[in-house]
Amino acid sequence: MNIWIIMGFELRRQLRSRTLLLNMFLLPLVLIFLLGASLSGVVGVQEADEIHPVRVAVVNNGGGGTEPSAIITAFLETPEVKGLMIPVQAESRAAAESGLRTSKYAYGVIVPAGFDREVQSGKKVSLEFILGKSHSDNIVAGTAFDNLLLELNYKQAAAVTLGPQALAASSAPAGKPGVVLGDLNNGGKTYSAAQFYAVSMLLMFLMYSGLTVIASLYGDKENHTLFRIQSMPVQDSQLFIGKMLGVGLVSILQCLTIILLSAWLFGVYWGNRPGLLLLFCLLMIIASMTLSVLVCLFSRSSATATNIINILVVVMTFASGGMAPLPDSWVNSVGVFTLNHWVQQAFIRMMLHSSLEQLLPNLWVMCFISAALFAAVIVSYRKVGYHG
Repeated sequence: MNIWIIMGFELRRQLRSRTLLLNMFLLPLVLIFLLGASLSGVVGVQEADEIHPVRVAVVNNGGGGTEPSAIITAFLETPEVKGLMIPVQAESRAAAESGLRTSKYAYGVIVPAGFDREVQSGKKVSLEFILGKSHSDNIVAGTAFDNLLLELNYKQAAAVTLGPQALAASSAPAGKPGVVLGDLNNGGKTYSAAQFYAVSMLLMFLMYSGLTVIASLYGDKENHTLFRIQSMPVQDSQLFIGKMLGVGLVSILQCLTIILLSAWLFGVYWGNRPGLLLLFCLLMIIASMTLSVLVCLFSRSSATATNIINILVVVMTFASGGMAPLPDSWVNSVGVFTLNHWVQQAFIRMMLHSSLEQLLPNLWVMCFISAALFAAVIVSYRKVGYHG
């Protein structure tokens, strides 16, 4: 009964503080809006770029004599290739090179004489490519022609090794395109700067809830309230647990407020697993509160404990890439030693609709960290205690 009374009192005391409400509820939303709007072109996975058709100079004399190659002509007439390239017949290699220098063409292909004859005779075939000035155009056109050569040479090798019947088995199903545009991002989803900083600010301010723990524990000591409470039939453990529950409920309310209002006001999409999202938030709250309690139990003053928590929050947020995107080598080496890293990566993956198997390692790590910190608090409390 004493625990619930103390918890209710702590809850009312915190919710009456205007400074706490501004810092924990309003400030994160303001930062999400400012950072998301100002860094929208820097942070986040951008939408897939539109591929514009590439003008390709084709010197096609591979049919034998002066006739063009029927294989190359048929390849350039397919709908998939037409969406990627605009083939232009060039009279000679010199004309193609001249067009590339003047940017008339973006890419050049030289079909060797007798190309069709070599394909029909089962020999390995090749094309000569002349690169243009645009790297992206070179990749688009080169990939399409490379796929053609790979398919032709594969069929030739299969026919020589396994016999002519292997050609039918290795052919693509009817109606299946040879060139497919796709998004390599998980599930085709993307995340924006607003989503990135919503995750970062949520985790940072959940860690700052530890300052509320320190203010509550040291406040009673400095105001000599703890002496009067201990003179009543209230155990120290009941007082301690009641305070932690009160701070924890405020942190949960803060978490729900940031998630719901950021989704409503700024359109932040938090993924398709709300239950797992809240579970990670709860583990983050437990970890941040227990870490603050440990610092508080072994600090001599409120100022010392507050400075330690402030330094830890800033360092962990930066090392996990929460303030600015950092190289993967840094985030995956130094960042793994922070609380923010494991939860932030899980949130981003949920926004990208990653599978549950990709989220479980982060969940187990957070469970282990929370359990270890909770056990450390129990041991430390039994040795140090909460006294005036």
